[in-house]
Amino acid sequence: MMGSLRRITAVAGNTFLEAVRQKVFAVLLVFALVLIYGANYFTEFSFQEQFKFLKDLGYASISLTGLLVGLLGASQLIPGEIERRTILTALCRPLRRWEFIAGKYLGLATLLAVMVAIMAIAVGGVLGWKEAQLIAREGSDPAVAAAIQKEARDPRLLQAVLLVEMKLAVVAAVAVFFSTIATSTTFVMAMTLMVYLIGHLESVAREQWLESGEVASWVAKAFLAVVAFLVPDFNLYNLIDEIIAGNAVSWRSTLEVTGYSAVYIAVLLTAASVLFEGRDI
Repeated sequence: MMGSLRRITAVAGNTFLEAVRQKVFAVLLVFALVLIYGANYFTEFSFQEQFKFLKDLGYASISLTGLLVGLLGASQLIPGEIERRTILTALCRPLRRWEFIAGKYLGLATLLAVMVAIMAIAVGGVLGWKEAQLIAREGSDPAVAAAIQKEARDPRLLQAVLLVEMKLAVVAAVAVFFSTIATSTTFVMAMTLMVYLIGHLESVAREQWLESGEVASWVAKAFLAVVAFLVPDFNLYNLIDEIIAGNAVSWRSTLEVTGYSAVYIAVLLTAASVLFEGRDI
């Protein structure tokens, strides 16, 4: 077990360093940071609207940038290794294929976690900067100052960060799964995006499947059942929108979604490892 952990960690570290060296990820990260800080200049709204706008734009930037990084990174993990033939060198060592998959995913997940953390800190910095500006301008009234601090220092934003990270981790796992059966990065990205889009309609499919009557054909029911039970339900992460809107979201709900994400990731990586074991490279 310790030997497997060492090998997985070594692959993860190498994957993380390779991803960091790619300029596209640096460009995406800089783009997101500029977008977040640029939002600070929208000052024509009330302070409640300004904070809501900053949070919306900040977390949308984190989600979009993380999605692009996850897609670009995961789509090149295995097809890129096969194309460069470096995978043959890696697997000639005492490295099992499932360890290779686990290490690759762990490296990508670490990259996503680091990027989300950096951008979340940037969002927090913008909110703190805006808080100082608004208190200096409108904080003569203690009640107003307290309201501004409440908007800027909302602890529920930590829940939003966790949910964003778990959502991106699931997307990365989906991309890793497809990368084990594909040789084209375009195919991996297209299939992952398709699952991502379908996942946002998963709850609709489940409702249709449960409510379908006798008039529905068994083919339609079977299709809806596959969509409902195999595709991840990305609507669960709409809790992020509730948090940004200022609505109360319990930590229990957040942890339930986190647990769902962890189980789904484990199932995907297990399936990916099984498929990769039988693949001829």
